[in-house]
Amino acid sequence: MLKWIYDLSYDELKEDVCKLKMPGYVADQIFQWLYEKSIDDIAAWSNISKQNRSLLSRKFNTRPDKIIAIEENKEGTGKFLIQLIDGSRIEAVLIREKKHLTLCISTQVGCALKCKFCATGIMGFKRNLTCGEILCQVLLVKREAAASLPQQKRMPKVNIVFMGMGEPLLNYENLKKALAIITSGKGIGILPRNITVSTAGILAGIKRLEEDFTAIKVGFSLNSPDATLREELMPVSKREKLSEILTYFKNTSRKHRLTFEYVLIKGVNDSLKDAGKVSALLRGIPCKINLIPYNENGNIDYETPSAADVEAFCEYLCARNYTVMIRWSKGRDIKSACGQLAVEI
Repeated sequence: MLKWIYDLSYDELKEDVCKLKMPGYVADQIFQWLYEKSIDDIAAWSNISKQNRSLLSRKFNTRPDKIIAIEENKEGTGKFLIQLIDGSRIEAVLIREKKHLTLCISTQVGCALKCKFCATGIMGFKRNLTCGEILCQVLLVKREAAASLPQQKRMPKVNIVFMGMGEPLLNYENLKKALAIITSGKGIGILPRNITVSTAGILAGIKRLEEDFTAIKVGFSLNSPDATLREELMPVSKREKLSEILTYFKNTSRKHRLTFEYVLIKGVNDSLKDAGKVSALLRGIPCKINLIPYNENGNIDYETPSAADVEAFCEYLCARNYTVMIRWSKGRDIKSACGQLAVEI
């Protein structure tokens, strides 16, 4: 059986190349074809000899996962249904902004955390994605984005947010391996400061991520300043205590501000009293706050708050010197917004 090349780190690939009696620099050439030029046909790798290409084709499978459906809205937000080798399906999202692209990437098939407001949690959990399955989302969505650009236009800056299906820090080893290639100059070459890993709060994983990738940003899903309500909304917080996570954030220096993500749910966590508790809770932590009005799902009994209530919540925090952004999610109409990703597994 051929070895799937996307699951290999640079060092693993180089070791295999050397076992085939090729110079080590062939691994650099392969990485350039796959991750910089996004060309997966070995026959097209023109700076590698025909003999070596023949050897490589008998050793490696270079076919990426397959996009089986794309749904786009008038704003240019696209949702990509991707089929994996074992037949499992995941979703990734492309958000087109004026000066950059944002890729929303999944790390698991489904999710085990069962957050009450998230459609992915209702799916349940099937398995973790491999390093290659994470990387292929980036490659496939980037390729589609490049193909849609006018011929003379250069690829804009790319941001990556790991906010798709699954909890990234419960698949840390594969995430770490993928991030090494995504951020490497030999690989995809996306700057670490343009990457955010969003987590429901896996403290051990947060610590490992910040040790291994000091410039990658952490997004923490707060969603309630009240520990009891947060445990109801996000069962993971029964074992990953909010107080312990916030103590770590307060006592650890970092190069950039943390991002606190707060899904505003009508009548649940969107009052000015809640805003006051958020303000007090985060005092002393260099951060910015992303307010995300809840994106409704037909089978979840929560509602989006009014625009007036969202603005009032934002203004309360801004008046207390917090940096706050309201993220009215693009792609709500095609079920590609925060908390809406779900496929049958």
